[in-house]
Amino acid sequence: MTQRKLIAVRIDPNLCVGSGMCVSSYPDKFAFQPDGHARYISPELDEAAAREAEEMCPVSAISLVFDEGEQQ
Repeated sequence: MTQRKLIAVRIDPNLCVGSGMCVSSYPDKFAFQPDGHARYISPELDEAAAREAEEMCPVSAISLVFDEGEQQ
């Protein structure tokens, strides 16, 4: 079984509606950009926080990228 490593947290600006679920739940990981869309800001990737934010996003704008090139 291969251990996957999280390499990026992506937020699709075409889907993000700025609901703020990720920002309010993880203000040390996510922040609003001037255009009102969220962005992952932490220099360290936190898979647990990113996965939870991905699951709670009402428009599925957050995706996780792993070293195998897979997106969750």
